[in-house]
Amino acid sequence: MSVNRMETILVPFSFRLEDTLVTVWEVTKSTLVSGDTWYHVLVSLRIGNKTSRRFPLDVKNWRDLKRKLLVEISKFKLYIMLGGEKWITG
Repeated sequence: MSVNRMETILVPFSFRLEDTLVTVWEVTKSTLVSGDTWYHVLVSLRIGNKTSRRFPLDVKNWRDLKRKLLVEISKFKLYIMLGGEKWITG
């Protein structure tokens, strides 16, 4: 699969990144006026028995998605450690 061709995947699907189960629920392709292609990716994270709500990420390609997911995973882990429960299900 090409790194720049996210529209060819079937959703939903899950994969592991670090110790987190990432579920991709939706991928929508957008073309900007400048001609650049962006993807709106709806994802959720699961660490242990804690699952985040679904949230969107705007990415350029798979590498950009991975980079942004690593940031979101770090924020989710910190949120769990601080006892946050508002955005967590399960």
